Amino acid sequence: MKQLFYSVLLLLAACKDERPPAPTAEQSQQLNETADLLDNLAANEEGPEDRSPGPSNSTVDGRT
Repeated sequence: MKQLFYSVLLLLAACKDERPPAPTAEQSQQLNETADLLDNLAANEEGPEDRSPGPSNSTVDGRT
């Protein structure tokens, strides 16, 4: 009987809704503006730096 009681108690505790409250209209607008700003910044960024090997100073065919 104790096991059933503890199982039901655990089940009820797990079902508790602990989500944060939904953002207000002002907070939602700020979040949308920030997301748009970040999207624009990401679109304007250049790609990664070119890391290809540069020309070598060593001579391969014996010429200097």
